[in-house]
Amino acid sequence: MNIAKSHRLFPIILAVILCEPILAGEPLTTIEVFTDALNPVAGSAGTITVYHIDRIARLQQTLAKDLPSDPEAAKQTVLQRFQRMDRQLSIELANAANGLLKAAQYSIDRYPAIVFDGRAVLYGITDIQAATQRYRQWQAGEPGS
Repeated sequence: MNIAKSHRLFPIILAVILCEPILAGEPLTTIEVFTDALNPVAGSAGTITVYHIDRIARLQQTLAKDLPSDPEAAKQTVLQRFQRMDRQLSIELANAANGLLKAAQYSIDRYPAIVFDGRAVLYGITDIQAATQRYRQWQAGEPGS
């Protein structure tokens, strides 16, 4: 294993070691994924909530794009753009805000991250099946997990 790969695995291993042990027979109740537009989620399992925590920043970029140089005209342009916001965008922004709050509650400081049952965190992965497999291996105390 090269140093770059081991460097990426270190946060995952550390997170797993620092998390409370969970009984192997206990079923998964929740999976929360914290990600951005560049790291799409693959697969599904159990009850999953996906937080796209970069959505607020992406909206700000959209609102600020090609603004007039006059401050008052720029303000009016942003207000007009904001007023055209549809229900789907409102839902996406609420999701991002909730994701940022949850990430702070879990002390997640980077993404992508997957939280299992509010107790165990895997960083750097968005493949639900692969993450669930690693989580279950860790629960079972299997080597290499």
